[in-house]
Amino acid sequence: MKRNLEYEIMEEMAERYSTMYFSDVPVEEEDLQAMLLAATQAPSAYNEQPWRFFVAKTPQDKEMLMEYMMPSEKEWIAAAPVLILLAGNMGDTHNGLFNYWTAFDSGCAWGYLSLEAQRRGYVTHCIGSFDRVDLRSMFQQSENLELYGIVALGRPAASELTDKEKLMTRKTVNAVQLRRR
Repeated sequence: MKRNLEYEIMEEMAERYSTMYFSDVPVEEEDLQAMLLAATQAPSAYNEQPWRFFVAKTPQDKEMLMEYMMPSEKEWIAAAPVLILLAGNMGDTHNGLFNYWTAFDSGCAWGYLSLEAQRRGYVTHCIGSFDRVDLRSMFQQSENLELYGIVALGRPAASELTDKEKLMTRKTVNAVQLRRR
C-alpha cells in the first residue's frame, strides 16, 4: 500500500509500522543477520557503538524474556518467532567515562534494524513494559548495562494486513523555529 505523503521519503520509512499481531512464520537466519548488521551501521557518539542485542529464537529463550513482560504484552507477541532485547552499555568507553548518549545511539540502531526488517518484508514492535531490574540481573556482563526494550520480530498476521492503514496513521510535521529569549 502506497501512502500519500507530501514529500518523497525512503519507502521503508513510509511503509513501516508497529504490528499488533505476528504470524508464526520463522525469520530466516540470513535475514536476521542482515537486520543485526544494519543496526551496527547506525551512527554513535565517538563511534562507541554502545548497543547490545540479545536474540531469543528458541521457545525457551523467548519464554525467559516473556516472563519479565506485562501480561497484556505477552498475549499479542507470543507468536513472534524472534524477540530481541535491546540494551546499551554506558561504560566501557574510549575515555573510561559514562556514555551519556547510549540510549540515543541504541535507539538509532534499533531504528536501522526496524527499517531493514521492513525492507525484507518483516514487521517489528518494540515493547517497553517489562521488569528491567529483574531482567538485568540475568546478565552478568556489565554493571553499566541498561535495558531499553524488547523487539518482537516476524511477519504480520494475515488478519492484520487488512487493518494496516489504521496502524500507519502518523502525525503531521510541525516545523518549529527556535527563538532566542
